[in-house]
Amino acid sequence: MDEFIVEGIEEVEIPTGDGTFAYPPMFKMRPVETVAHIPGQLAAVSDRQIVSFRPIERSDMLCNDKDLDASPLRPENKLVIRFCRHLHRHGHPTLRVQIRHTPDHGPMFTDIWVDSAYLLIEAKVEPTRDNVRMALSQMDDYQRFLENPKRAVLLRKRPSDELIELAHSRHAAVIWPSRNSWLSSIGWLENLGIRQDLGVRKLPR
Repeated sequence: MDEFIVEGIEEVEIPTGDGTFAYPPMFKMRPVETVAHIPGQLAAVSDRQIVSFRPIERSDMLCNDKDLDASPLRPENKLVIRFCRHLHRHGHPTLRVQIRHTPDHGPMFTDIWVDSAYLLIEAKVEPTRDNVRMALSQMDDYQRFLENPKRAVLLRKRPSDELIELAHSRHAAVIWPSRNSWLSSIGWLENLGIRQDLGVRKLPR
């Protein structure tokens, strides 16, 4: 079976028969190869025997928020799914990168790859020093097989300024949810519908 990713999510208005309307989501699908093979992006500069693409699990992406809250998925996976839905609504399909780094060993998988932004994202739940350090180290490892991607750490809530400074010193932004939107520590992510937190003090990039 061919692999697809969710390219976008739109609400459609459907009469229910009792004078009211339902607004179920309509998911636009796109073949994964049409996203991966864009000239000048990842597929053009990486060894395809080592680096390949995998879609985010479709069944998880398609469930509603109530079912997602009740699902047995790890909190990190739920955070990833909610963020990917946000990106899809803003026209940015998401993938995972599979890296076959060593013969006879299992591959590594990134949490999120945003091909339209050439962005590598590693997700952790709690904004602790250990989690931020681990995310940065994992991206260092992945980046050995990629061609200078942009980088970001996805967290459940805003970390301290000191940890944001740590991420910036390693050339990574930080992203976290805020009510019904998403915030980041750096302005260039606004192209993905992610607002910069103006409360972040001026930090070195």
